[in-house]
Amino acid sequence: MTTAWVTRALVAAMCLHLVTGLVAFINAPNPAGDFDRYFEIASGVGRPYVDYQVEHPIGTWLVFKALRSVAGGRASFARGVVTLNACADAVIVLSLFRAWGPAAATYYAVVSAPVSLLLFNRIDLWSMAAATLAVAAWRERRSYWSAGALAVGASLKLWPLVFATGLLPSRQHRGQRGAAIVFFLGAGALAALALRVFGQRSVLEVLTFRGATGWQIESVVGGALHLIGWGPIRLESGSWRIGTINGATSIALFAAAAPLCIWSTWRGFAGRAPGAAWLAAVATLLSLSALFSAQFIGWLVPGGALAWNEGRYRRAVLAACAVFLTQAFWLFYDDVIVGARYALALVVVRNAVVIALAIEAVTALAPARALGSGLEADLQPQLPPV
Repeated sequence: MTTAWVTRALVAAMCLHLVTGLVAFINAPNPAGDFDRYFEIASGVGRPYVDYQVEHPIGTWLVFKALRSVAGGRASFARGVVTLNACADAVIVLSLFRAWGPAAATYYAVVSAPVSLLLFNRIDLWSMAAATLAVAAWRERRSYWSAGALAVGASLKLWPLVFATGLLPSRQHRGQRGAAIVFFLGAGALAALALRVFGQRSVLEVLTFRGATGWQIESVVGGALHLIGWGPIRLESGSWRIGTINGATSIALFAAAAPLCIWSTWRGFAGRAPGAAWLAAVATLLSLSALFSAQFIGWLVPGGALAWNEGRYRRAVLAACAVFLTQAFWLFYDDVIVGARYALALVVVRNAVVIALAIEAVTALAPARALGSGLEADLQPQLPPV
């Protein structure tokens, strides 16, 4: 594939993103569970996490409150969310294009296109943009920008924290100690604010998603339980769930994923193989989570773009397959809820692909030679075969 065709594909895909964004913007005022929930949080009175429930980190709560004060009504608020999503989508494309070139940006634009409407109607693009910007700044040796973007991303969603051990302790960049201070001051200040003003409940509600007590039916465990007919499902904390778990289990799952995520990012970024680091950490986190909402699949796409740029096409294809399978069952989500076998099979197969991606990426980082090959591929980006 020539550079000209890559550029054309990028332009075509971004046109599709633009159309999708316009559709989301026009339809945003209509009743929708997620937008209604976001507006409910933004309109909450009293202490968040204490007087009313908030399942998002403090950074997201602050954005909701800011939008509410500017937008006023529910329709304008929802359109503000879509507008921020469009800006975040553009930041991801521009960051990939600037740091890795048109092939990486094109991969993101093309692979995310099937789920773009889903992403425009949620808020995951904000943390995806912050994480991508952090890794792109790391690539360009802008340590302070990288640390700042990472702190912002962690305040919006917790998952970008998996990159901290990879981005902050790099010996290859100047000012790394100062960058680490920037990160810990930024992230620490927000965490301290949440704990001091809102108490421990602010942490527990985020980690347990409002104290949910079941496996979400798209998660690895929840999907398997739903397929074998383990028991009835129920709508809890905004998601369909099955079975019973407690808050300690949710936190334990996060803690279980943490060591492998930490090792993967440290190993991958040290060897300048950010695609493997990203996919290994995020796929592991998703595989071990009690909550795996459809939009979370977007977290993998920038990492797949980096893997494509590194010439690691198998990882990039696995990430793309996970995205396409997610969109496939999302089109028939009512059938997933009622337990139609074909729809549940798509969920289980999608989860199997994510697990396979995690295993492939983690094992690729294990041999010592992976670091050298990652460095060579990173410094000499490859185009896909003709």
